[in-house]
Amino acid sequence: MICDICGLETDRRYALDLRRGIWCCPLCLHVYRRIWNYYSKKGYSRERCIAILRSIVERQKREGKWRPNVVYSAESIERWDDNREG
Repeated sequence: MICDICGLETDRRYALDLRRGIWCCPLCLHVYRRIWNYYSKKGYSRERCIAILRSIVERQKREGKWRPNVVYSAESIERWDDNREG
C-alpha cells in the first residue's frame, strides 16, 4: 500500500480523511497527530492540519530531510510554524 501523503510503500495504512479517501503510513499518522494536538488548540480544522502535514512532508523531501525512520517532535513542528509566520 502507498501512503497518500509521502508516497512511502507500507504494510499498514491509516485513514486520515475517509470522506476524501486520504490514507497514510504510520510515520505520517504520527506526525499528523502531533500537528493535530498543536493546531487544534488554535482552532484549525482537520483538513487544514492535513494540508500542513502535506506541506511539511513536501518541504522536508525537497530539502532532503524527510526520513521515514525519524520521529518528528512537537517542538520541531512549532519551530516550523514560527518560521512560516516570520
